[in-house]
Amino acid sequence: MKYFDLHCDTPYEMWEQKYLCDDKRLAVSPYHDPCFQKWIQCCAVWIRDDLENPFEQYREILSNFLCQRAACKEKSYQVILSVEGGALIEDRLDRVNTLFEDGIRILSLTWNGSNTLAGGIDSTQGLTPLGKRVILRLNEKKMICDFSHLNDKSFFAAYALADRPIVSHTCCRKLNPNPRNITDEQLNLIRQKNGLIGLCFYPVFLGGDNVFDLFRQQVEHCLSLGLQNNIAIGSDFDGAKMSPKLCNVGQVHNLYRYLRLKGIDKQILNKLFYENAYRFFSSL
Repeated sequence: MKYFDLHCDTPYEMWEQKYLCDDKRLAVSPYHDPCFQKWIQCCAVWIRDDLENPFEQYREILSNFLCQRAACKEKSYQVILSVEGGALIEDRLDRVNTLFEDGIRILSLTWNGSNTLAGGIDSTQGLTPLGKRVILRLNEKKMICDFSHLNDKSFFAAYALADRPIVSHTCCRKLNPNPRNITDEQLNLIRQKNGLIGLCFYPVFLGGDNVFDLFRQQVEHCLSLGLQNNIAIGSDFDGAKMSPKLCNVGQVHNLYRYLRLKGIDKQILNKLFYENAYRFFSSL
């Protein structure tokens, strides 16, 4: 099988824990040898909302990740770089240009709190004037605006401006009313702009520990809304406490087989696990 994952926090985990890129303690590691035919991994530099020097920390995490990747003998996956948490922009619109020059192709505006751009789920703040300008600059650069972590107020304001929105790691609020999950209305809005919804493996977002069947329910709900061309994987590996049944890339094959055994068509699964995300990024 082929695998395209819209979100992991591996760069941060490597920096924080001082792990090498093939460390078995990483969820996203060649150590687990998933043997995918092709593997494309979006790797996020996670930046909290409350850092005193967020841009400096971003540079440290990114530099460490790129150096470790260069030194790693087994480069089993292709990387797309992202930033989770727009706090590093501070009051500097030109930092979008800097991110682009650094190879970043995806930016989420917030984490859970608020910053100079927008409000996350633990905030009542909406999209700011600078946040609007940042989205327009992302459009100019053909970078992706990631709506993950936005509160509803910021989500709808950002949607009005973003050319190709994604929600890289989330689940359906209809099935589990966690505020990090998104509503059917929001799911349909993403579809209308030919965006992507990355369905997450995190048990808290899925709604319990029976992760394989809960994930199946998420997929089937999205299919009932006509989202067969918009769903993808957004694991959140190395960024959240996962079920032992689905805690690293070596176990993704088991999820694919489970969904197939439960009657989900192979063509749909190939779209979910690879083709939709590949088509989206190929069109940029």
